[in-house]
Formats: sequence, C-alpha cells, structure tokens
Amino acid sequence: MQLYVHIPFCLRKCNYCDFLSGPADESVREQYVNALIKEIEKRGQTFGRRGALTSVYFGGGTPSVLTLRQLEAIYNAISRDFTVDKNAEITIEVNPGSARDKIHFMKNLGFNRLSIGLQSIHKSELAFLGRIHSFEDFRACFSDARDAGFSNINVDIMTAFPGQTESSLAATIDTITKLSCEHISAYSLSIEEGTPFYERFKDIEGPVVGQENERKLYWMTVDMLKDRGYKHYEISNFAKPGFESRHNSGYWKREYYLGVGLGASSCIPAPSGDERVRNTTDMATYLADPLTREESTVLTKDEMIQETIYLGLRMMDGVDTDRFVKRFGVTVRSIYGDVIDDLAAQGLIYEGSSSLSLTDLGIDYGNHVFASFLK
Repeated sequence: MQLYVHIPFCLRKCNYCDFLSGPADESVREQYVNALIKEIEKRGQTFGRRGALTSVYFGGGTPSVLTLRQLEAIYNAISRDFTVDKNAEITIEVNPGSARDKIHFMKNLGFNRLSIGLQSIHKSELAFLGRIHSFEDFRACFSDARDAGFSNINVDIMTAFPGQTESSLAATIDTITKLSCEHISAYSLSIEEGTPFYERFKDIEGPVVGQENERKLYWMTVDMLKDRGYKHYEISNFAKPGFESRHNSGYWKREYYLGVGLGASSCIPAPSGDERVRNTTDMATYLADPLTREESTVLTKDEMIQETIYLGLRMMDGVDTDRFVKRFGVTVRSIYGDVIDDLAAQGLIYEGSSSLSLTDLGIDYGNHVFASFLK
C-alpha cells in the first residue's frame, strides 16, 4: 500500500491552482498538524499491519511551509504507526521560495525524493502564473538538494499558457535538463473553476492558447526530453531510466493507497469490492474529528474494470492485459472487443500480445479514447 499525506497550506495560491490549499496562520497550521497526527495514529491501527508502505508522498499545497518540528512530528508518526519498507520512495513537494533552509533537514529525516515546483525559468511567466519564487530561488534550492544528497529530484514545468512561446519553453527545458534532474513532470495549463484564471479565461473553449498550439508545445516537450535521455512513461511524465515515480505509477496501475489529511482520497480493499473514500474538505470539521469521511463508495466490478483501463492507458506501456486477466478473471478483449477494434481502426490504440496502449494520435485524443471504455 501507498500513503499520501496532504498538507493544505501555501504562502499564496497560484493563479491556476484549484487544489484544496491556501494560506493559513501558524495557529491553524499547528492545530492541523496535531489533527493529522491523530488521524495517522487511528488509520495505522486499521491499516498499519496490512503490509509495509512502498511509498509515502507529502503533497499539497506546499508541505515545505511547515516548520521543521512539524515535519518531524508527522514523519515520526508515520514511522511509529506504519511499517515503511526500507526501500520505500519517500517524496516531499517543495516550493523553491520556502524550502531552502529545510532541505538538509528533510534528507536527514528520511525523505529520499524531492519534487520542486518550478513551472518556468522566466520571470514574466512566473509572474503571470502567480508563482512566488524566482528562477534564482529554484537554482539555489536545487543546488542545496544535491549538496544534501538528494539523488532523485523531480521538477514540475507548465506548458501552453498565454505568453509562452516555443523558444521560451525550449529554454526552460534546456536549462533544467542541463541540471540532470532525474524526473520531469510537464503539465499543460488547465483552467479550473474557482481559480483566478477561471474568471479570466472561462469563456474560452479548450486550451487557452488554442488546440493546435497546445499540441505543438506538448509534442515539442516530448521530443526535447526524449532527445535528452528521458523516458516518456506517462502522458505528462518523463524520467531517466529507473526513476519513474513509484507513487504516481501506483495510482495509474490502480494499486491501493491511503490518503490522510484534509480532503485526502483513498482506494482501499473492502469485502465486496474496492472502496473509494474521501476525507472531509471542511477545515473546522477536520480539526474537530480528523476521521470524518465526506464520501465513501464501494466500486462494482465493472467500475473497477473501467478504472483499470482508463488509468492504465495513461501509461505509455499501457494496460497489462495478462495482469488484467489475473485480477478480474476475464480478458480485456472479451469485454471491449468491439471498442478495441474501432479505436485501433482509427489509429488511436495499439493492441500488443500482452498490452493495450495509446498511439501518438491516441494521446492527442485521449479523452475520446477513455470515454469509449466507459460506455
């Protein structure tokens, strides 16, 4: 099983961010950490003996806004109430503007993977996105991480937003690949309700820079990263050999995970089928009772099958059809033969001897492909 730890705090919301996060004063942060530790203890009593955690992921928000004492308290609670595999991938997301004085501490505490939110190397683009850091902050953060001994670093970048050009994106990619980070996540701008960008761009259908330009920038990113030795292993993710994110790959392969913290989601085994649950998204409720669930759904076999297909197709290796048979007792083709034939005829998917995967054209029309398996 995997563990996700949600830290819903940041110094300032970015213009595109719809995550359950935001600024909070130190009193609220302290109350939250105490509630989170209570939840970890209680969840540990239920799930802590079901096998060692293969990955732990601190996400947000910006986990690096917490104090060293708070981070240590949360980390120690996990170590106490769960068994963590000795080779587990233990990741923490950081903002270059709030992490510099904490990097060595994080490494010594036990984190072995760092995920740094850069988005762009250009001052004007960072300002447009609402980022609070500079490229100089990022460079210093990255250098500190290497000095601390981090040998597994992810860098987030964003593509297809107004003002970005092919040359500015190329400069960002060229700069970060020269730093030899092990992993790169490259996400196209998505306009989500409740964000400043939504109020600004809500009347635009599709990508704000246009579908053709968005696809051009996407494939430019893919080609540049492949040329520099990065494996394109998931629609938006690239890694040097052996550095694919184990935690996120677990989501796409539909492995079980437990989420703790405000609004955290879980996929856990249940007697009659896998159960998807979500913690309360109300801070006052969570602080009063961190075990409060907002949603709980036991999935049918058909729903589990559908999830396995559309999540697995996000991976470039695709759905492992042999593993599918072992899990569900039927072949993918016996359920979706007509769908597979239709999509293959359109050049959108490729059916191998033991896999089902998207073609390059299928990536461009991914939502159509995914929807085809939900009918």
